[in-house]
Amino acid sequence: MSLLIVGADNVRTIENEVARLAPALLDTPTEHWSGRKAGDSRRVIPSRTRLVVVVCARVNHELLRHVRRQAEKSDVPLIYCRHSALEMREKLAEFIGRQPAAAWQ
Repeated sequence: MSLLIVGADNVRTIENEVARLAPALLDTPTEHWSGRKAGDSRRVIPSRTRLVVVVCARVNHELLRHVRRQAEKSDVPLIYCRHSALEMREKLAEFIGRQPAAAWQ
């Protein structure tokens, strides 16, 4: 299982929150797309990805649409947040709290 973070400059805060709420998501290294490279909007979400966190303040519309389409096609859940750590914490907790415990095993 893996986590994909799109658009954040520093992924440590997000990784720490995921480790606290759903440690099974961090069994493999976290994938990170900064959104600053032109090629990011052509990248493919890895097949092992179980959750995508998009920091909207750091991505352009093209990348946002590209990630959303791929996630929908692969049935991978998305969490959108602004650049606020508090908002990200709340959305992660809400999302993970709605999932059955077996989903993260």
